Amino acid sequence: MDFETYLTEVYISKRTKMHLKKISAKQYNNRLKNMKKKGIYNKEKVISEDIKNSISLHYANRKNEYVDTLKYYIEYMEYLETLAQK
Repeated sequence: MDFETYLTEVYISKRTKMHLKKISAKQYNNRLKNMKKKGIYNKEKVISEDIKNSISLHYANRKNEYVDTLKYYIEYMEYLETLAQK
């Protein structure tokens, strides 16, 4: 299962109590790819202040969408680990 599928089929938003729409999942995935490409994020399991500062330098993170992307991705990695243990 890839990250976009996780967001549209498994993850449930705490705000809306629904899965994300495909277009939103695609946007989150694109943000993640770009942060990896720029070396901001390298599969860390915790979002450090250094990561947050790098995000602030590269992006206008007004709605916290880049930090949220990383939170969702970390949850996704934990979900995959849980599946692997079963």
